[in-house]
Amino acid sequence: MENQGQGHNKQVTIIVNARPETVAKDDISYSEVVALAFPNPPTGDNVSFVVMYRRGHGDKTQGTLVQGQTVKVKEGMIFDVSPNNKS
Repeated sequence: MENQGQGHNKQVTIIVNARPETVAKDDISYSEVVALAFPNPPTGDNVSFVVMYRRGHGDKTQGTLVQGQTVKVKEGMIFDVSPNNKS
């Protein structure tokens, strides 16, 4: 008998801008974190976001995500996302 599917689709709770969010225990992208932090994000030509994290895995316990990057999430990982208006 095979146990296909066991261990897959596990969920973890992360904290995004002080709010708990449940996500798949996998990699999360910069864009996904921004979308969790700002469901209706500020817009404009000069708007970007600073995404910082802490309580991450192994040697990446803290850091910054930029557009196009991902990081592996774990239970209790904390993300702080803030808009940055490049003027």
